Amino acid sequence: MKEIAIIAFDDFTDIDLFLMWDILGRNQQDWRVRILGVTPTIRSTHGLTITVNGAVKDANTADAVLFSSGKIGVPNILTNPNFLPELHLDPKHQYIGSICAGAFILDELGLLPERKATTHQDAREGLISRKITPIDQPLVCHGKIATAGGCLSSVYLVGWLIESLFGKQKRKETLYHVLPAGQQLEFEDLIQSTLNQSEMS
Repeated sequence: MKEIAIIAFDDFTDIDLFLMWDILGRNQQDWRVRILGVTPTIRSTHGLTITVNGAVKDANTADAVLFSSGKIGVPNILTNPNFLPELHLDPKHQYIGSICAGAFILDELGLLPERKATTHQDAREGLISRKITPIDQPLVCHGKIATAGGCLSSVYLVGWLIESLFGKQKRKETLYHVLPAGQQLEFEDLIQSTLNQSEMS
């Protein structure tokens, strides 16, 4: 049983968190997914309040860690003294990914040594200001680190994680159930192509 942590915070982007949570939550045999935060409850950009499943420090022992996003939430959480000091992640033993502005958190943790990443199009200038080259792709991977850009790229990020941990067939089985009816083959081709093109040289 693998442990997957999704880290979120106040003013998180609703779809980024809930899409990853929903897809991963459909399988309870191969992994356990938990939402972690610095407070017992967190509030989304659109006002939904949820109770988290554990503290941020729990991510340090997880097999995989995914960071949610938030135009307001990310800058705010990076100034929270109870956030970054609690995280001691190890890309040698953990798969670590982010969606959209979550890439800034990876950078603060020193997890973007290649200085290349993708993010939401509105956050590209933020990457450039950090001297990170923005890659115009929905998913960019280097070893066990991945960044995804654009809310719907959560599908690719989760797909990358599942395939990395359990192989292509498990990834296909998991994502199949959320694909549009009658378009599963077309979407599978797109997902496979995106994953093939995501690895940085």
